[in-house]
Amino acid sequence: MTQREDRPPARPPGPAAEPESSRLITASNDGQPPQLPRGEIGRRPRNLTTPPPDPAEALYYEGMAAYQHRNWEEALARFTRLKELQPSRPGLDALLDEVRWFLQLQATAPGAETVTRREAAPTEGREANAIIPRSRLGIRNWQSWGLILLGVIGVTALLLIALQGRLPWTNAAEREAQELYNRGQARLTVGDYEGAQAAFQKLLEISPDDPEARLGLSRAERQQTLAQGYAAAEAAIATEDWDTATAELAAILAIDSSYADAQVKADFVAQRRRLAGLYDDGSRLYDLGQWQDAISQFEKIRELDSSYRTEAVAEFLFICYLNAGQTLIEDANGVVAPVQKAIEYFSNALAIHPRNRPAADARRLGNLYLDATRSQAAGNIADAQARLEVLLAETPTYADGAAARQLYDLLVQQAQAAVQADDIPAAVALYEQAQTLAVSDQTAASQGKAFALSITPTATPRPTNTPRPTSTVGPTSPPITPTPYAILRTGVLNVRSGPSTAYPVLGQVRTADPLVITGRNADSSWLRVCCIAGQAGWIAAGLVEVQGAVAGMPIVAPPPVTGATPRPQAPASQVVCVSGQVRNTAGAGPLAGWTIVLQAASGASQSQRTDGNGVYRFAGLTPGIYTVAETPEIGWRAVSPQANTITLSAAADCQIVDFWNERSEPPPSPPPPTPSPPPPSPTPYR
Repeated sequence: MTQREDRPPARPPGPAAEPESSRLITASNDGQPPQLPRGEIGRRPRNLTTPPPDPAEALYYEGMAAYQHRNWEEALARFTRLKELQPSRPGLDALLDEVRWFLQLQATAPGAETVTRREAAPTEGREANAIIPRSRLGIRNWQSWGLILLGVIGVTALLLIALQGRLPWTNAAEREAQELYNRGQARLTVGDYEGAQAAFQKLLEISPDDPEARLGLSRAERQQTLAQGYAAAEAAIATEDWDTATAELAAILAIDSSYADAQVKADFVAQRRRLAGLYDDGSRLYDLGQWQDAISQFEKIRELDSSYRTEAVAEFLFICYLNAGQTLIEDANGVVAPVQKAIEYFSNALAIHPRNRPAADARRLGNLYLDATRSQAAGNIADAQARLEVLLAETPTYADGAAARQLYDLLVQQAQAAVQADDIPAAVALYEQAQTLAVSDQTAASQGKAFALSITPTATPRPTNTPRPTSTVGPTSPPITPTPYAILRTGVLNVRSGPSTAYPVLGQVRTADPLVITGRNADSSWLRVCCIAGQAGWIAAGLVEVQGAVAGMPIVAPPPVTGATPRPQAPASQVVCVSGQVRNTAGAGPLAGWTIVLQAASGASQSQRTDGNGVYRFAGLTPGIYTVAETPEIGWRAVSPQANTITLSAAADCQIVDFWNERSEPPPSPPPPTPSPPPPSPTPYR
């Protein structure tokens, strides 16, 4: 009989003592910061105390808290959910593998203890041992030893994880990681994005799976990209490279729609880009001579932003208004509406430069032509003829010959009517006047005159016995000549009731107001004109420019002087000169050292260079017609006409002629290897 051992059966082991590594991590007795498991240097308690409101980050922090409390099921649930939200989150796969390993270890450890107790318990007899095969006993022994070894390894790993904060090398690594993290955050705050990237990259070298280091590096790279794009956009705006600025700002807004004032700048660039497009289109149409289309583009610029290239736009509009108005008048063909539009353009030009003589003359002559056109349309042929005669006496080729052709047709029509009425002398005179006009085709007038001269009227018998002498054709009417008129070229002139300063003043006339001459005094020093305040008046002949033959005007006896004799006033000092300034359309800055040439009608010329303020002045001139022109420098383009034809007379001040210029695009690089000729000048006002 087999002797049984009297030892009591092994008592089931109580709950194992909780290893140090599985306890809640708190501050150590020596004041050291709490330690995390190995491999988790990047996940420091600095971010576990205040979880961010982001759901993914909240899952991460809850999973880490469960991990530290050895609540493996809860940790696995949190990390699995986080994996669904962020499949590519750095370090998450390693955490899941580690939690699953701990769950497997926890599940297998009780089984190992059961096997050990079963093998250690006494058997009921040798017969039972004999029944168990040896192979099964060997396998069972190996499984027991394997589980024991696995448990020892797990406990050792947990101890190492728990004690890693007390090891000198781990404390140094943790301190360095914390310092790098703080440095990266500080650099990021002050805008040193390169320094922030360097700190976070070094932190990742120490802890490759640290999610905060990766997040900080990503933020630094993103902010650096935005800052570089913003700087590039500002540089493009400074050089007015609107396409580049648009692209840079669009890239910034695609990354961060609320970055700085990127949206405000994008709106500004969009408007400037449109303005630049309108300016380029207007300049191109200006060069092509399409004046009204160019006006449309430049007026749109003024409507959108009146501060955009103010001086250049004004000069372009000034020239376009003058040329567009002249083109309309040339193509009017006696229609009132185009002439009205032309006068509107001339008025717009004067609004830009109120003292410009060509613009003032254009509007004055345009009004004369408009009155003549209206009179002709209303059937008032005599009034239309008189106004056209005054107009053509000053400008024989007005409207590119259209006014002369219009008067020519009127004269031919009146001559034909005179022939029909048997008024042969009047018809011949009208045909001869028509032949004096600057009209290329004189066939109608020449043939009409020949026909009129070939007609010999016969006497008409009377129904009485008294014979009557037959009428003969004779020059009973003198040829019709244009009515002379006077024009004040500058300043203000008094109109008096008689041919002397002793007569009272009826009124005043201003520059470019035409006055019809109706008489003169004996020596032609005073002219009677019509009309001031509804009555005729007298002006000094030496202060006006006379158009037409004054010698044929009747001598009018002066009226008696009434009222007190006014004290004679000393005439103001009169000068004959021209001056002006050469300016840059960008900011209206003066252009010094530019050459200005003044040429008289005789061909004699003189030149000056502008001073430091861009000013020139030609003084001591004789009255007459002059051409004043500038010579554009290389790399510049004239905006105002390069040449102006002016009429100088004695006046209280110099006549002003300014010149405006802008740099060509792109400006030449100094010094250019081969100087290029200046760009073609703008089409001058015709």
